[in-house]
Amino acid sequence: MKHDAPPDARGLFAQAVGYHQAGRLDDAIACYRRAIALEPSLAGAHSNLGTALCELDMLEEAEVSYRQALALQPEQAQAHNNLGTVLFDRGKPGEAVTSYREALALQPDFAEALNNLGAALFELSERDEAEASIRRALALVPDYAQALSNLGAILKAQGRLAEAVTVYRRLTVILPQDCKGLNGLAETLALQGDAVTAVEMILQSLCIGDTVDAKRIFAEITQPLRWGGDNALVRSTMQRALAEAWARPGMLSRSAASLIKQGAETGACIARAAKAWPVALPAQELFGPEGLAALARDTLLLVFLTSAQNTDLEIEIFLTMARRALLDEIGDGRGVDEAALGFIAALAHQCFINEYVFFCDEAEMGQAAKLRDAMAAALDLSAPVPVWHLLAVASYFPLETISGADRLLDMTWPEPVAVLLAQQLCEPREEARLRAAIPKATRIENAVSRLNQQQYEENPYPRWVRIPCADQAITIAAYLRKRFPLACFEPKGESDVAYILSAGCGTGQLALEITQGIRSRTLAVDLSTASLGYAKRKALELGLSGIEFAQADLLELGVLGRTFDVIECSGVLHHLADAFVGWKALLPLLRPGGFMTVGLYSEAARKGIAAAQHFVTQGGYGTSMDGIRRCRQDLLNSPACQDFGVAASDDFFGVSSCRDLLFHVQESRTQLPAIDTFLRENGLIFLGFETDPGTLKAYRQRFPEDSAATNLRFWHIFEEENPSAFSGMYRFWIQKA
Repeated sequence: MKHDAPPDARGLFAQAVGYHQAGRLDDAIACYRRAIALEPSLAGAHSNLGTALCELDMLEEAEVSYRQALALQPEQAQAHNNLGTVLFDRGKPGEAVTSYREALALQPDFAEALNNLGAALFELSERDEAEASIRRALALVPDYAQALSNLGAILKAQGRLAEAVTVYRRLTVILPQDCKGLNGLAETLALQGDAVTAVEMILQSLCIGDTVDAKRIFAEITQPLRWGGDNALVRSTMQRALAEAWARPGMLSRSAASLIKQGAETGACIARAAKAWPVALPAQELFGPEGLAALARDTLLLVFLTSAQNTDLEIEIFLTMARRALLDEIGDGRGVDEAALGFIAALAHQCFINEYVFFCDEAEMGQAAKLRDAMAAALDLSAPVPVWHLLAVASYFPLETISGADRLLDMTWPEPVAVLLAQQLCEPREEARLRAAIPKATRIENAVSRLNQQQYEENPYPRWVRIPCADQAITIAAYLRKRFPLACFEPKGESDVAYILSAGCGTGQLALEITQGIRSRTLAVDLSTASLGYAKRKALELGLSGIEFAQADLLELGVLGRTFDVIECSGVLHHLADAFVGWKALLPLLRPGGFMTVGLYSEAARKGIAAAQHFVTQGGYGTSMDGIRRCRQDLLNSPACQDFGVAASDDFFGVSSCRDLLFHVQESRTQLPAIDTFLRENGLIFLGFETDPGTLKAYRQRFPEDSAATNLRFWHIFEEENPSAFSGMYRFWIQKA
């Protein structure tokens, strides 16, 4: 009788290596573990298991495996290097440096370890030693692409832009079909002010490979640009950037709008509307000889209208006129070309996104209401509803408010209309279902908190459509080091998973971005269940299961008895009776060594907005949709409009956002010295501002001695010289000592 031979550890090890080389990682890991179970002293199996676990991003387990391998064979330079890489990826650059030095003590000419050591030292702000280590690696291997990429990043972060350009150009010569050199070159050229060449480089990179980095860089480079001519490749790439959310679509809105206005047919329509305003043009005159079909062929325009609220005044004027012209055509019973369907549906999308902010007089609103009532009557009788009537009504009123609108879902519609129905009927009802199940975590008794709650129940903010999806979640330390490469900090937690509190998450835009970018579990709280319902719907849409929602007042969160590694509280504290009291209430919830991101309004940057708020108060407009629409037009017609600067704020272009900007129940503003004092008094370390590259470059040119850009006294001087530097708000990260 024949018996199978018992499993052999060496044979299993060899089998595991075969699986590993074939990319069958799960099978390889299982075989490595079986081999180790039979022969625990098999150092190579421990080491290879660590590598396989790394490839599956199982870093904690990988670290254990590498340490076991080194306990058996401490002379393995490669294992020391690999352990260093795991520690680095886990956000422990100090420990990583120790491992890389161990590797180099065993093998001084180990170029990979030298390069990795340089990267880790740079994370620890040991910039000179970091650069020297990487240059030693390049002396050993002159064409070492990763070392060149790291050197370029170090030079760029320090503002040594000409040197960085030289390094990145060399990298593009060595690896002409690799994106890293082109990406770094594009970023650096943009910082030098050479936007034209920067765009060329990043477009070239995107043609080679659709990498996440290249997409992000395209968005960053093009965001501040205003186009002076059309460009087919830029246009198609911008369309993808909006549709796929390479950045928040709203961040690209002004750049995309300027590009749309360069299009021949669409640009001509917009120009005619702007020239005629406030006199309304009939459809034939407004849309020109090409008619609506030309607008429907402008795919960038359609994606723009369905991705974010428009923030361009000339395009708003055109869309306002277009809606009126179409209402006249449809109300008079005249047909509309089928080819125009895409544009008219996109216009209705835009109106819903901005919550019907476009101005209309009583006659126009009466005409729209008459069409709405006729559609409701048809639905009540189960009569057919013409597609053009539906689209016209949806451009003036949210369909969910119309009696019998559910019956629309039982009818067959062209795809653009079906998508519109999902937006205006299905999504709001899903939000209502979700908000009903949101648990209440704390009481809400503070008078100002109650006022804030009422505002955001009526007008959840912001109304966003898409956010960029992270390529992969990383540790909080790695997340922050990408943003602040020159800041000096060291995380204190051992776990790779951060526990995050989003205190005042609103509709969840920032909370969801952070949650998907960081390995984390998140508690997101807000006063408004309407906002939370919106946020939860978007979290489910994005497949984010590691986020818990609850209704709570941040002033009362101490009753939860929980602490967190990260607290996100951006754009919330300045709506409390005292921002610093609210901030201080959150600090006990932050663990020692934990991180917090805060957003506060700047006194200097909000002077114009404060004047506009006084204008609003004096005008007695109220906070109804009609009152906000009237107020916007009066502001735009005011001789002081330029001084107010309201049109420069993206928030001016939607009902909820305009209410948040100009009609808020409570707002305070502060200055950097007050923030600096608070940080010092409470043992908080300033890591850096979330600001645009242009502002950061200007600051470093003004204060080259503060390369990390963390000196708030210098920043205060800079803001006094550049009062609009923080026109959004101060957005910054801190660490608790």
